[in-house]
Amino acid sequence: MRSQLTRNVYLRLLASHASSLRPCPALAASCLAVAAASRPSRQFPLIARRQPRRTFFGIFQKPPRMLKEPDLEPGYETLLQFRSFEVDNSRPPPRADLLKGLRQFIQYKKRNHNRSLNSTQAFLTLRLLQHLVTTDPDAEGDGEDLSFTDLRAALWVTATKPPKGTTEHHLELAQLLYAEIERRIQNMREQGIDEELIKEAVGAKDTGHYELFLTALTQYGGSLEAAESLARFRAGLGNDPKKQVAKVRACWTLVLRGLAKEGREAELLREWKKFERAKLEYMPPIHEIMSTFFATRDRVKETKQWFEKPIHANWSPSPRAYMEAVRFALRNGEQQWLQPIFEKLINSNPKKEWWDVIFQWAVLVVDKGVEDVKQMLQIMSTPVEGKESLTPDAATVDALISAAIEKKNPYLAERFLSLGTELKIRPRASTYILQMDYRLDAKDFSGVQAIYEKLLKGEVTVRQDEDLPVLNKYLRALCGAPEPDLERILDITADLEQRHATLEPETVVSLCMLFLRNDNQYDVIDTLSLHTVSYSLEERAQVRRAFIEYCLDRRVSTARVWDAYSLLRQFFPETEPDERVRLMDAFFARRRPDMACFVFGHMRGQGNLAQRPTADMYVRCLEGLGQHPDGESLRMVHNMLKMDTTVQMDTRLYNALMIAYAASEEPDVALEFWRDITNSAEGPSYASLAVVFWACELQPYGDRTARGIWQKVLKMDLEVPPDVFWAYCGALAGSGHLEEVIRLISGMDATVGYGPGLMTLGVAYNALPGSSKKDQFEAWARAEYPDVWAHLEKKGRKETIMGTKFNIVRDMKA
Repeated sequence: MRSQLTRNVYLRLLASHASSLRPCPALAASCLAVAAASRPSRQFPLIARRQPRRTFFGIFQKPPRMLKEPDLEPGYETLLQFRSFEVDNSRPPPRADLLKGLRQFIQYKKRNHNRSLNSTQAFLTLRLLQHLVTTDPDAEGDGEDLSFTDLRAALWVTATKPPKGTTEHHLELAQLLYAEIERRIQNMREQGIDEELIKEAVGAKDTGHYELFLTALTQYGGSLEAAESLARFRAGLGNDPKKQVAKVRACWTLVLRGLAKEGREAELLREWKKFERAKLEYMPPIHEIMSTFFATRDRVKETKQWFEKPIHANWSPSPRAYMEAVRFALRNGEQQWLQPIFEKLINSNPKKEWWDVIFQWAVLVVDKGVEDVKQMLQIMSTPVEGKESLTPDAATVDALISAAIEKKNPYLAERFLSLGTELKIRPRASTYILQMDYRLDAKDFSGVQAIYEKLLKGEVTVRQDEDLPVLNKYLRALCGAPEPDLERILDITADLEQRHATLEPETVVSLCMLFLRNDNQYDVIDTLSLHTVSYSLEERAQVRRAFIEYCLDRRVSTARVWDAYSLLRQFFPETEPDERVRLMDAFFARRRPDMACFVFGHMRGQGNLAQRPTADMYVRCLEGLGQHPDGESLRMVHNMLKMDTTVQMDTRLYNALMIAYAASEEPDVALEFWRDITNSAEGPSYASLAVVFWACELQPYGDRTARGIWQKVLKMDLEVPPDVFWAYCGALAGSGHLEEVIRLISGMDATVGYGPGLMTLGVAYNALPGSSKKDQFEAWARAEYPDVWAHLEKKGRKETIMGTKFNIVRDMKA
């Protein structure tokens, strides 16, 4: 059964404020968005363009399609509920309910191998655990508390299942869990409880939580802290460290692996020196760490040095170390160096795992074919006195196929698969998965589908969703095909839905984009509902960005863009303000100011103050209305501004209002804002002058107001920018004062210090009423400024209800 969040939770989460986002604003916002997106989507009025009609035969029609509920992991609802109450600073649910939900969630993660804690889930778990360990169980109910088993299980899930995305809260979570376990152990010691009883209570006689803690530190960027912790641990062993030498070696291996993973060469070599001074053996895991560190960086001298360093008891390097050496040799042309190493390995009659590496070396480096490999298989299978006879198995076939894939040779991979059939080796799930992988690379969709159907029939056992990565790849390939097979795609997604499998963000993006292109909005809704609810902040952002880019694509119809925006708005309420502004600008560019202002209004309606529009965003919206006027939308935005107590009016906002009202053919209202500017402490700017002259141009008898403003400018001896000058010319021309405009332009050099340009003549010409005055102005300008006028004529002219006008753009900015 799918989990469902109560509507109460959603309302609490959506009603967040900026103060509620502490201590981690980004992730807290993500949690709110996750819960909002997981809400059962019942209203999508903006995506239904066709109105249903009632008919007599309606009783025989199919019932309306039901939207699918979000597939929440067991216990996750509890984590979201707790966070909602914490955000609202309200009393949390009963402690027993919190403990039950947390246990369900952790145990589910522990049972499902592919279900790691993403960054958002780690944050929610951390917040709940901080509450549980800092509050008194007896004061909150029946005294029930977290057990050592609970803490160890949570630490195990945190340490051993790293997610694909960011892990910024995993380290803090592991530190909290380990500190709580240690605190409880110390309390028991202070009470005089015997050590054996403590170990029994903790649940592991070797106190394995320490290794889990080091695993988490080295997994999530805390390897330096792990090294310091190990030094303290060794110091605590006293004068007899040999009593726990196996544990010390295992922990040191973790520290070295973590330092290598983080690329800390100096610290890695320093820890190695300590390891060496402690007289611990150079075992295969240490050999693998050191040689692989330099091999992956193509450090030839150091790689050879560490790989050739003798291993304790003449043990062989690990199969992974050999494979990294193979890849290192191929990249750096060191095949000759590798040859005697593998000859020695072959002559040592190694175990089966090493033979599989030998086969890969033969294919990748020596370029052996199928017949050569068959001979090598015979050598491997030849009985050796004192050792078990070896036979190839599915792992051998997988190794050969993997080598062929690495060589980008699908034909060779098929031949190795046939070799397995010839040897009567039963393929396993990984074999089929590899086969799907290289057939996908070869665009052999029918071949991939045939293998997928075998998996569906259960010909092999698929464990722990090991086929999910290749199925995601298959879905993406189907979506990207020139003619996508929509029916097949829906069948695969339905099968995965039955398995409660979560698709990768890239796959969700591919599916949603395909469904949007085919107007399958309900399939988009289902896909988002089922998968994005369990995504982290980064994964949700990946899907969100794809929707935004789809909306910004001018090749997509406006109707489809609005559908996509409606879904974006409902499933991703955490969409950043700057992203919403880009969408608003896109609708203005499509000449849909009504839609642009709805986008702005949705931003204004956000409960989180950090997501509401700033003064700059109001200006941007009003400037858009200046380019694409819409009176009703303007009044809506203006009312929002009046009611917005977070925005203080200044000259730029007044300028923007003047622009918008002047463009909406309400110049008288625009001039009222000029009066507000002149009465303000800040006063007008040059942009204010250009805008007010434009408003005067549009208003009957506006020249009277314009002349008064111009006289003040001249008295103050201000430097007049070209856009202000041509705007004043337009104000006079708008009232039909042709002679005065000509005198003004003729005297420009003396008045403002520069001559007329293209915009000076173009604005004046466009503003003049009637064809007679336009013709007179043209004759004068053509004679006095022939070069400028010729340049202006290249812009072309258009016929409007106000007469002929040049195709020039007056980009009014606040």
